[in-house]
Amino acid sequence: MKNGIGMRRSPSRSLALGLGFAAVALAAPARAETAAAEAPPAAPEAAPAKKTPAPYSMPFMLRSVNAGNLVRLDTVLAFSKTKDTIPVLLQGSYKVLPNLAAIVRLGMIHSETKGPEGTKATSFVNPAIGALYSIPLSESWKMGLFAATTIPVGTGGGNNPDVPKRTANLDGIYARASMDNALFQINYLTPMVGAGIGYIANGLTLQAEVTVLELIRVRGAEVDKDAARTNITAGLHFGWFVIPQLSIGTELRYQVWAANETIEKGPDPTRVDNWTLGVGPRAHIKLSDKMWLRPAVSLTMGLDLPTGFSGNGLEYKIVQIDVPFFF
Repeated sequence: MKNGIGMRRSPSRSLALGLGFAAVALAAPARAETAAAEAPPAAPEAAPAKKTPAPYSMPFMLRSVNAGNLVRLDTVLAFSKTKDTIPVLLQGSYKVLPNLAAIVRLGMIHSETKGPEGTKATSFVNPAIGALYSIPLSESWKMGLFAATTIPVGTGGGNNPDVPKRTANLDGIYARASMDNALFQINYLTPMVGAGIGYIANGLTLQAEVTVLELIRVRGAEVDKDAARTNITAGLHFGWFVIPQLSIGTELRYQVWAANETIEKGPDPTRVDNWTLGVGPRAHIKLSDKMWLRPAVSLTMGLDLPTGFSGNGLEYKIVQIDVPFFF
């Protein structure tokens, strides 16, 4: 039957149309979810490329500011008119945390006095244990904090030492440019702390460090009269990469016995302080992604010859052969 607008809809037809619209509305999200599930996954965003660290010129006799895994064989050939001295140090370093490495140093020394009554001796020096904590300050600056102690078990110590071995130990101080006094002071337990800071960027390394050593006598009171001694060492290192596989390093070093009773009053007061300069090349050989060999040869000279670094006229000419293996 017609009305003023159009045909009258039956209730059943209106209900059917309503149900149809509802079904379409409910099915639309389901179809959207199905389509989304069937669509190929979006490609993951590319991870940012890891920046390669700037190359580091490892020092010769100063410490590194980098905590790392390494085995290092460090040999010195020190020659003079009166004697030849060869200290050999073996160092192991292992990272127990990303920026913290435990360190062990072992050493021995062989020394021969020239002449018809010359003597020779081989001695084991005091081992040292410690740790190095590396702190990145910025992209180019890094700090290294160091703490260690020696263990006074080296040979040639006590009140009745083997004299040639004790002499060899003392010769080692000069042969190592007076930078490792704690290892060769056999009768002393020596805790030490130090800090270094380095600029590493643009193929350059500029580094400075200072270390304070407190020597505490634990044996040999009749031989070493000082119950305690304070030693300070410091240095500057400059390294320049000629090519990625080769750097040239220069190292200025200073040591002073800041507190002692007998050294400055002894037969060789020039032992109190010394300036030395080392220079030489270092190769950087990549063996794998994590393995590097960085051998170096350097020549060290005493800047206060003929007295300050002469060691009773020794006037050593020092060649260092340093072979660190990083892994």
